[in-house]
Amino acid sequence: MRMVLNMKNLIVVASALFLSTSAAWAAEPLQLSKGREALHAMTGCYLVDYSYSEIESLKAGYPIDKRVYDVNRDKSVKEWIYATDVSANRVRLQHILFATELDGTLIEGSELKHTGEDWEYDANFLYDFSKTRTWDVKKLNPKAGVDGKWTRRVTNLDDGLRYQCEAAWDLTKAFPEWTCSSYSPIPGRETRDMGRTDYQTMDRTTRVIVYKNNWLERQDNIKTIEDPTTFARTPLAREVGKNWYVRLPDSECQPAFDFVTPGRKAFWELVIEAWDQVLVGDRTFTELLPTGRTPPRFLAMMLVEIKYENLNLQDPAIRKAAMAEVLKVISDYRI
Repeated sequence: MRMVLNMKNLIVVASALFLSTSAAWAAEPLQLSKGREALHAMTGCYLVDYSYSEIESLKAGYPIDKRVYDVNRDKSVKEWIYATDVSANRVRLQHILFATELDGTLIEGSELKHTGEDWEYDANFLYDFSKTRTWDVKKLNPKAGVDGKWTRRVTNLDDGLRYQCEAAWDLTKAFPEWTCSSYSPIPGRETRDMGRTDYQTMDRTTRVIVYKNNWLERQDNIKTIEDPTTFARTPLAREVGKNWYVRLPDSECQPAFDFVTPGRKAFWELVIEAWDQVLVGDRTFTELLPTGRTPPRFLAMMLVEIKYENLNLQDPAIRKAAMAEVLKVISDYRI
């Protein structure tokens, strides 16, 4: 009899717990729950197709560049993307990139902590790129309890700012879509791989579509000349392109798994904490242009990483020292 009563009590408790959890889910805005679900669906191992091409000249006398940026022209680029739930309203996606020869052999040294995506629901502010090396704080107006929007902050190799904007996920279509437009610095692929120096900034329109096993980022961008004195903008050319993430078995991303050692991951998490201390929405963030004798900021940050990646960052003294050095790098490259 006692066992029967206990079982009945257990059923009552379980039912109450289920009802309370269901009520909590029901109370959570659909935009938050479905957006978070879409972001976690973007994680995993992928073959990545980055391809971009100019399709229209927007400045008199400018002939479009007929080259096509194709990252997989002579190799295969893969990424492992993992998520960190920073809070109930914030999800960070970290891309780990590596490349293989066309026969599948790893290209040694290609492993790279690539771009980061910091997504936040109902954020109070974002950093809006306004002119070369400058991001202004844009105050937002979240409304508690009402379906809000997601900000997407794309970060560079040292987790510093690149571009950010705010939009809601479109949940009315077969697959979730998120579309947003923002101003940004010239992409690294253009300066590093294509040797472009004839424009400085870009007006981006990005559309993210999350399918069941793959996801797609379409871009429709305006390459823009920015006057270094007046900061006036002159459209140069329109480009279209895509980042197409085709899911692979996890075993295909073993080089990325091996690259993300516990020490590296702990240091990267510390760097994100440092940026969170700096990017609090209180004032404009303006980068200091490195001199010829100064390495780019991401290289300066990598030197700090090399120093601490094999040390115990759980030790308070070591963690404090590492945080101080990371914050100094950020400060040294900020006006």
